[in-house]
Amino acid sequence: MPELPEVETVRRVLTEELVGLDITDIDIRYPNLIEGDINEFKNNIINKKICKLDRLGKHLIFILNDGALLSHLRMEGKFFYVDNDFPINKHIHVIFKLSNNKLLCYQDVRKFGRFNYRSLNDLYTTPPLNEVGVDLTINNNYSINDIYKKIINKKIPIKATLLDQSILAGLGNIYVDEVLYEAHINPNRLSNTITLEELELIINQMKIIFDNAILNKGTTIKSYTSSLGVIGNYQNFLKVHTKSSCPCCKSTLTRVKIKGRMTYYCEKCQR
Repeated sequence: MPELPEVETVRRVLTEELVGLDITDIDIRYPNLIEGDINEFKNNIINKKICKLDRLGKHLIFILNDGALLSHLRMEGKFFYVDNDFPINKHIHVIFKLSNNKLLCYQDVRKFGRFNYRSLNDLYTTPPLNEVGVDLTINNNYSINDIYKKIINKKIPIKATLLDQSILAGLGNIYVDEVLYEAHINPNRLSNTITLEELELIINQMKIIFDNAILNKGTTIKSYTSSLGVIGNYQNFLKVHTKSSCPCCKSTLTRVKIKGRMTYYCEKCQR
């Protein structure tokens, strides 16, 4: 699944290509990807100019001259910015036709992605964006005590809590493993056993890892590939995710499912 660094990489690439262009038409081949009425969605998007691309957590935000188009890539969604004679395969479900005679194609093998339209007035006060937690790459005015209050009563593994996008935005399976390794915290630890000091360490490691992953254009894996001509390199810096031994103590890493997600950690280094 594309996580925050991958979505930010997509945002940066699309910004260079799309800002200033108009959306002249939309071909929706799988209507379930669109939240709400299809015709209303089209009417709100067609003939609007793309003024800016923003992001909150894993949500891409296309700021239009009137309103905003929201996109969530979910498991395997990806965009292709291509010429209008590009061969449309069966997994391309939404095609935005642009004023420069090019196409922005959305491909999603598993069809889990979603598109929403929101007015600019209620962009951040209605779902889905009002449900997104603190994005540490954008928000420097968060209260760590407020975040702590959200986790201290949870009797579930800390990994599961960190996957909850309503608390801290942007983490997915890969980066949770990496953050908890760097913070020396066992992913099975119940959230209500995490101290405020440990939460501070988690947050600091999130910032460092997100910054480095964005610098390296994300992690290229099966569900996130170079569909926009971008090849991420952060997979070369992963310490534990998909690895077999701890880079610190050299012991064999434990591999177990937590909340249905394959998890890698070191029983010796992470407590």
